[in-house]
Amino acid sequence: MRIWRYIAALVLTFVLEITGCMILLARMDDIKQDTVRINEVVKSIETCYGNEALYDRSLDYAVLNEEGEIIFKTEEGLPGSVNEAVKNGDTILDITLGSGTGKILIRNTISDSMNALKKQFILLIASASAVQAVIITVFLLNIKRRILDPFRDMNEFAVRVAGGDLDLPLKVDEKHVFGEFTEAFDLMRTELKKARASEKKANDDKKEIVAKLSHDIKTPVASIKSASEVGYELTREEKTKEFFNQINVKADQIKVLTDNLFNSSVQDITDIPVNPSRFDSGILTELVKNADYLRRSSSFDVPECGIFIDKLRLQQTLDNIFVNSYKYANTDIKVSAEVKDDHLILKVSDKGPGVKPEELPLLKEKYKRGGNSSSKEGAGLGLYLADYFMTNMDGRLEIRNEDPGLSVSLYIRIV
Repeated sequence: MRIWRYIAALVLTFVLEITGCMILLARMDDIKQDTVRINEVVKSIETCYGNEALYDRSLDYAVLNEEGEIIFKTEEGLPGSVNEAVKNGDTILDITLGSGTGKILIRNTISDSMNALKKQFILLIASASAVQAVIITVFLLNIKRRILDPFRDMNEFAVRVAGGDLDLPLKVDEKHVFGEFTEAFDLMRTELKKARASEKKANDDKKEIVAKLSHDIKTPVASIKSASEVGYELTREEKTKEFFNQINVKADQIKVLTDNLFNSSVQDITDIPVNPSRFDSGILTELVKNADYLRRSSSFDVPECGIFIDKLRLQQTLDNIFVNSYKYANTDIKVSAEVKDDHLILKVSDKGPGVKPEELPLLKEKYKRGGNSSSKEGAGLGLYLADYFMTNMDGRLEIRNEDPGLSVSLYIRIV
């Protein structure tokens, strides 16, 4: 049922209610004492006084003598005195009774008629109000079903879409007022889903391109590094050796930057696979040597034990730590290893200026760098990646200021 039908029904009930009230009010105007009949009753008593059988009994009345005593009444329950008649609003008239006088008390029929009309009036108002209440209740339930419930469903749908849930469709019901609107809403969900799929495909394509470029860069860099190492070994002139060594250092830097680009800029950090397994702890010597291409670290002893690592990711972790030390400290590096509880702790320390204490917790966050890095190149990803790799190898990374310098401790799980 449409809204105008409810309105029409309500208007009709109001019209009927008002019409009924007007009819009852008109009937009230007709309610009054019949003076003609009262005169006939009085005349019959005065004329036939003493012969009660001839009295006109068309009205209810009582006759009182001069002493106020009842000498006649048409039925029981009539007023027995003038005071009672006054209280009841009855008609009181003087009357001639033979050679004497008296009074006639005629029952007030107006009150009875008014009470009857009042009951009819109340019944009319109550019936009309009940019908109106039913119409309004049905109307409100229809409003809830056709407007409020669909609006709530659309609100919940919008929240789901904002949260990224684009799979659950919105129920389309053309019977309620939002029928076409909900269809447009669900069409928006479909288009957003298509757009997200297209965006994902574009990102995947971009990742693939960068991965290929990264691989293509690594190949000539590896060739340059290899050629520079050979040249360094073959030449006898110290100045030439220095040139070859610089080429080798820059090739290593390019390799680290390329790895960071591939691991962080190309794909989400949570997508980088970390697959740890058991290795002998002696492999740490090789990994540190590979990371320290400037040969600034001291020799160190590694306690013999089994460690739980991803060799590739631990090598990347050490590469990032040593590159940071070269860049920001540019000092000798001390490496140590010890077993504590269920971890082997590999500690890498330099003798640089360190960082401000309040900056220490930030160094492991993505794109966060210390205050001493403003003049240095970097993206703030090295320690972020290192911390991510260590966490996914069931270990952890801790950074502390030393006196002097900065230390990075790798807690590697023992197996």
